[in-house]
Amino acid sequence: MGTGDLAKEVRGALEAAGSAVDWIDEPDDDAVQAAVRSGRYDVACAASREDAFPLRMALLVRHLDETLPLVVTIFDPAITRQVEQTIPHCIVTSVADIVAPVLAGPCLDPNIVAVRRSGSGWVGLDEAGEETALPDLRARRARALVEAVFAPYDRSAGLLFYGAIGLVATLLFEWIGSMVVLDQAAIDALYGSTKSLATVGPNSAVDDGPKWFKGAIVASMLLTLLSAACFTGGLINRLVDSSLTGLVGRRAVPRRDHVVVVGLGQVGLRLCLLLRECGVNVVAVDTASEGENVGFAKRVKLPVVIGRGANPAVLRRLSLGRARCLAAVTPDDLNNIEAAMAARAADEDLRVLLRAGDGQVADETESLERIGHVVDVHRLAAAHIAGLALDREVDLADMARA
Repeated sequence: MGTGDLAKEVRGALEAAGSAVDWIDEPDDDAVQAAVRSGRYDVACAASREDAFPLRMALLVRHLDETLPLVVTIFDPAITRQVEQTIPHCIVTSVADIVAPVLAGPCLDPNIVAVRRSGSGWVGLDEAGEETALPDLRARRARALVEAVFAPYDRSAGLLFYGAIGLVATLLFEWIGSMVVLDQAAIDALYGSTKSLATVGPNSAVDDGPKWFKGAIVASMLLTLLSAACFTGGLINRLVDSSLTGLVGRRAVPRRDHVVVVGLGQVGLRLCLLLRECGVNVVAVDTASEGENVGFAKRVKLPVVIGRGANPAVLRRLSLGRARCLAAVTPDDLNNIEAAMAARAADEDLRVLLRAGDGQVADETESLERIGHVVDVHRLAAAHIAGLALDREVDLADMARA
């Protein structure tokens, strides 16, 4: 049951496995009721990119038949838990959960086709399906952190940081200078320097100091004014605006050995969270500043840059030259191609991952491989959903090679 390319691919995967399939491509209550009450089916599948339709079909089928096995696609974890608890004989999965491990593999290393959980961590799978260790990025994290702090993506964060650095530098200069040149005690020098910094009043001891020191203090005062203006402007901007990035911590936009994910839909969000679990710094790019997934990303401190993934100005600021990969995973194939081409134009050596499968260019995989590594998410998801419906296990490496 379901419209669109995903449901069509599920039907094809089931038929390829030798199953007899009836596809209700425009399901309504009467059609579903007639099909379920005929008693001719071993399992019912509802596949869609939206959660509302599979949820509606699951409730309807279970109302008509209490024992018919169900396989439905639902993205929202909270709804998934409720469906599993309240609707018996129902298996819930989602396209995002299925394809995220296959997308994450090539983002980490070109020789890794997928990742999977092993014990308490994650391992990669090579072309032969053998487990392989993920790249170790721990030695580079300190350098990446320093670059993220001293070259921040967010201009307001940069104003705040460098304004604070300027204020601290002028305070130290006047404090140490007062002790060395004016022979003041440490606490007196600190008191006078702090008064000057806070514009409460100048350090009166400077009046009796040498002329060159007075000139240096004048320059220090001018630097204090500039630093205070930058610090105040950055602080107000951070407090007033709904910022999706930070200066330090998990919300800082990474500048080295990171993955840029274009598109924060269901697949993009799952991919970002999985890459973070694998120890890779990630930044998402999306056009919807008020989107539901953007709000969730803010809560989990995932850095998000608002803009078009194909905008060269946005891509230049994301340090593509030092990135591990760019993954274009919006729901629109043409938007993904546009973002991939813009990224390759910015850096010809950048590894690019393309999501395909919405039907517009799904059959042009061979030509798309010239741009980057292509993953047909609907075909992969359909193979997994068909395996669930037939109670067969589908190997991730086999899916990635399909």
